[in-house]
Amino acid sequence: MAQTAKSLPQQHAGFGLIEIMVGLAIGMLATIVMMQVFALSEARKRTTTNGGDAQSNGAITFFQLQRDISEAGYGFTMYSLLNCNLTWKVNSGSSIAAPIPIAPVTIIPYGSGSSLVPDGDPNTDALLVLTGNTNGEPQGNKIIEQAGTAYKMQMPSAFAKDDKVIAALDACSANLLIDQIADAPTTTTVTVVTGATGTTLYNLGGATTATAPRFLAYAVRNGNLTVCDYLANDCSLTANISDPSVWVPIANNIVSLRAQYGRDTASTARTQAQIDAITPRPTYIVDTYDQTSPNTACTWVRAPAVRIALVARNSQFNKDIVTTSTLSWAGSATTPIDVSKNPDGSANANWGNYRYKVFQAVIPLRNIVWMGAQAGC
Repeated sequence: MAQTAKSLPQQHAGFGLIEIMVGLAIGMLATIVMMQVFALSEARKRTTTNGGDAQSNGAITFFQLQRDISEAGYGFTMYSLLNCNLTWKVNSGSSIAAPIPIAPVTIIPYGSGSSLVPDGDPNTDALLVLTGNTNGEPQGNKIIEQAGTAYKMQMPSAFAKDDKVIAALDACSANLLIDQIADAPTTTTVTVVTGATGTTLYNLGGATTATAPRFLAYAVRNGNLTVCDYLANDCSLTANISDPSVWVPIANNIVSLRAQYGRDTASTARTQAQIDAITPRPTYIVDTYDQTSPNTACTWVRAPAVRIALVARNSQFNKDIVTTSTLSWAGSATTPIDVSKNPDGSANANWGNYRYKVFQAVIPLRNIVWMGAQAGC
């Protein structure tokens, strides 16, 4: 019988050692390329995102400052009140340490030693912005007769219980006081809590958050723009500057705030008859910007604008220097921007490793402009 031959086992094809090593090398090379592309993409994304965050943060914050400054002085910008000294009691019941001048915006330059607002971060200015919030007459209501805390008025209906008011004479003689309406006015009389001698009663606004006047101090502290409500806390006290419930941070990565008054120094004084003879009525034109605070009612009338610069920094630290030149703005010649110092005053050698955005504008003080020309100014 013939034997059946056994079939030989079939050989299987496969990768050799060299082929496997080549494949691993190609795979590793592809992985390295992908990781480099990913890292580069992430770096660009972080740069774009942080740059966008800085720009958005700065733009929103700058808009808030513009709005507050443009509204400054509403309700009490009267020639007879400008630069009068004003005092009041904060929530604790104590009077503020030092009276402040009645003005729409007061610029406190860094290092000036002002008693109004302590210095913020190095080479940054502070602002004090005063705004009323009333539906009453900005020129005030005449006081016909006074008996202690009771004022007989021409128009008592312009006031309500708890409104904050100022009783003032026709010319400043002493510190004025923010008083408060004690009871609902009668048909002829308004009664206040303290009482002060005056010929005119000015209504600043109510006591609720929605109706209260805003006396706000702005300063850059520890790289944040902070705000202090001067009617609630004494913003002049250095003991309060590290308390976030007093100096409330409203925007982070803000490294500089600079400000200047826009003043008219070229106009000559005119009498009221000369002013009335001009058609159209004269509008003072800014011819210089500086940090010299107006110190009389007349110089305030000639300061119809404020120029400010706000500098936002992105939070992303770059290993390479990305900012190589000094930051500048329209007022750099006399009020330069310097971001080379840390909040404690020490030198910041890494300031160039961040990107910055400078926001700047000239903001009209509308309530000064609307006063128009004044005799003698």
